[in-house]
Amino acid sequence: MNSELPPRFTPLPIRLRPGHGEIASSYIRRLARANHLKPSFLHCYLCGPPQWFGKPPLENLATTSGHSPETLQRALADAGSLGGSGTSRLLRRYPRKSPSRQRWGHLSHRIIQDARRGTQIRLLAQRHDLRRWEVRLALDVPRLTSPAGSQLSDPITGKIADLIESMIGRGMSGRQIWMEIMDHHDYLISYHNIRHYMRYTRPRTASTRADSLASNTVDRGHPAE
Repeated sequence: MNSELPPRFTPLPIRLRPGHGEIASSYIRRLARANHLKPSFLHCYLCGPPQWFGKPPLENLATTSGHSPETLQRALADAGSLGGSGTSRLLRRYPRKSPSRQRWGHLSHRIIQDARRGTQIRLLAQRHDLRRWEVRLALDVPRLTSPAGSQLSDPITGKIADLIESMIGRGMSGRQIWMEIMDHHDYLISYHNIRHYMRYTRPRTASTRADSLASNTVDRGHPAE
């Protein structure tokens, strides 16, 4: 009788190619949906304890997706922040074409938005009148010029903030909100950002609104109580 336990991570039946410039949470969501899994479940499973809602190790994602760590590192925009990964290989790809934030920042943002919608590199090059290596360079800018822990997720403003507020009104916790958004919406928001919004941004916004209301009341000749 074989007493060895099966490996925890094995390739999923359906494999998807990561998009160049895609972020890990987006790729995990697509991979989970293609294999009929809940994205939040796959994300937490890849992370493991104790950081269930953090960043999954690159090796775990590589094994599950069926792609090598090098392939994911070249493709994913936030590969440098995944556990067990680094940017040294990326830095060697452009030895004489080091990006500068001033020159590439705005262009990179526009290209990343198009890439996240599934636009291929060939079409991105035509749309922005660039060569293909320049598109790849622009997609690599967030990894080469941003701090290792920086987030590439959607900002919590406008419709996203309204959505989160409605969930808070239903008594949902930060983890429940993240799971709901990960499983049933297309926004890319990290649990860290949701927690920061609930603990810091939301109270400050409420305080600012209260101060503004009190100021308007005083200006109208009705002293605030």
